Amino acid sequence: MLVKLLRYGSAGLLLAGWTGTALAFGPTEWTQYRMGPEHNAVFEDGKDIALPDAHYRTSDQVRATPVIVDGRLYIGNHATGGLFAFSLEDGTALWSDNHPWFRHAPNWVHAETITDGKRLYVAYGNRVFQSAEVRGTGESGVMAVDPETGAPLWNHLTVGEVMPTPALWNGLLYAVTGAAELRAIDPETGTLAWKLKLPGWVSMSSPAVTEDGMLYVGTMDAVVGVDLQQREIVWRHDEIASFTDVPPAVGTDNVVVITAVKPYASATEEERAQFPDAAKGYLHFIYGFDAANGKLLWKDLLGSGPKQDNNTSGAPAIADGNVYVGSPYTKSVFAYDVSSGEKRWEHPTQNKVKGAPAIADGLVFFGDTSGLLYVVNAENGEALKRRNGNHLPTRDALERKNGPPLPPRKVGGSLSNTKNTALAPAGPVVIGDTLFIGSQDGYVYRISIPDWINQ
Repeated sequence: MLVKLLRYGSAGLLLAGWTGTALAFGPTEWTQYRMGPEHNAVFEDGKDIALPDAHYRTSDQVRATPVIVDGRLYIGNHATGGLFAFSLEDGTALWSDNHPWFRHAPNWVHAETITDGKRLYVAYGNRVFQSAEVRGTGESGVMAVDPETGAPLWNHLTVGEVMPTPALWNGLLYAVTGAAELRAIDPETGTLAWKLKLPGWVSMSSPAVTEDGMLYVGTMDAVVGVDLQQREIVWRHDEIASFTDVPPAVGTDNVVVITAVKPYASATEEERAQFPDAAKGYLHFIYGFDAANGKLLWKDLLGSGPKQDNNTSGAPAIADGNVYVGSPYTKSVFAYDVSSGEKRWEHPTQNKVKGAPAIADGLVFFGDTSGLLYVVNAENGEALKRRNGNHLPTRDALERKNGPPLPPRKVGGSLSNTKNTALAPAGPVVIGDTLFIGSQDGYVYRISIPDWINQ
C-alpha cells in the first residue's frame, strides 16, 4: 500500500527560536536535480521539525528548485543570475547578489545550486538560439562558488546553455548543454575531463544519475542512457518529440520515466488510432523505458492542445512504485504505476502544472502556474479534508472524513504580473515537516506542513 500513517495530526516540533551556532536541518549534500534519480525532493531525518512559515526575498524571478543543505537555503535568479545563501536559523541572507560584494552567474540560472559539501556548483545560460544546432547566447557554462562567502572558485565555459542541473558522481561533475554535449568536469579545478556527443541539444532535461553510473537524459528527438564508466551511449530511443525539456526520473524497479510533446502532424498512424480523442495541435505523452536497454515498456497520452509558451512538459517524480506528473495541457496531475504504466488517478487543477511534485508520507504536494499549492492523497488523488467541525485534532490527515476539502494555498505570483508563470518550472521540496517552493515573484516560500493541513 502506498499510504503511510501521517505524523501531521499532532504537529511536529515547531521551532519559534533557536539557540546555538547553526540549525541542523536538511541533508549534508545535494548532488543532482531534486536530490536523486527518482526526483522526489523529500528528506526525512527523523526529527519531524516543522519550521514556522517564512519567505526569503531574492532580486528576480525564481525558476530553480530551492536547495536546502545543513541549515542553509541556496537559490539562483532567472534573468539576473543572482546567487543567494540564506540561514534557516534566522532568515538572514548569508551572502547575496550584492553583499558582501556582487555575486552572480553570467547568465540565467534555472538550475539548482548543488553541493558535495565542499563547493557549490551552479549552471547558467539562456534559451535563445544562436543557430539551429546551438541553443544559448552570451556566456554559458558551469561555475563553482565558496559556500561560506559566495566567492567564485572557477568558471567552466561551454558552447550552448547549461540550463539543466548538473550531477555529481564518482568524483566528477556532469553537465549537458545546448550544443548537444555531455561534459565531465573536475569539480576541484573546473577543467574538462572528457566529453560525449549527444543526439541533440538539451534544454531543461536535468540528467538523472543512478548509483551504478548510468546517466539518463532527454534531448531533442531522443532519450539516451549513458554508461559513465565506459563513457558511451549504451541505448537511445529516437522519436520526433521534445524530450529535451523534461528531466527523466528513474525508479528502483529500473524504469526510466519521461514525458514529451510532439506535434499532431508528427504522430504516427498507430498513435492516432490509439488516441482518437486527441485534439490537433500538440500531444503530451508519458513514457516508461527499461533502464538497462531502452526498450519502451509503456506509453500513454496525458493530454493535447495548443503549443505551450515555454516549459512544454511536466516533470515526473517517482515514489513507492508510482510516478506522479502534471500536464500543462490537461491542467491535471496524474499518478501511474511505474512498472505497468497503469493510470492510477487524475486530479484536476485550476491551472497548468509544470514542476515536479514532492511525495511524502502518503501526500502529494505540487504547484500550478497561477501560484496555487496543492496537497492530495497519494493513494487516490483526492484533496485532503479539513478537520471536522469541533476542531479536535485527528490522528491522521488521511483519516479525515467529514470536513470540507482543503483548498489550494496561494503562495506566489509573477514579478511581471504575467499570467500562468508563478510556480513554473520549479517544484516543491519537503524537509521533515517543512515545505519550500520558489516563485516567479522573487521569493522562496517556507511552509509548516502541520500548520497548513491541520486547518
